[in-house]
Amino acid sequence: MSAASSTTQQGWDQATFSCGRCGANRTATKEADYLQAVGAHRDAHAVWDRLNPIERDGLASILRVLLADVGFGREFLALMDSQPQPTTRPNPTTPEGATP
Repeated sequence: MSAASSTTQQGWDQATFSCGRCGANRTATKEADYLQAVGAHRDAHAVWDRLNPIERDGLASILRVLLADVGFGREFLALMDSQPQPTTRPNPTTPEGATP
């Protein structure tokens, strides 16, 4: 029996990501899951940073409703996708919408 066949492949059984900004900890047992968790957390911070407190509260409220029932969220998105896009008219109070 060779040395290579008598040893098991070495690797990690889990990895934990600790966010230096908010203190969140995310643990994954697969590298792909770890990378996805880190990316999702980074993206969440990017969106959070762009929102004001009122927008944050509103988005959190909407997400709580949508994520509480996956079927409802799926149907809501399907409904949104099937609706005709409203036509918008230029705002006359902005330079882009002002008439010459």
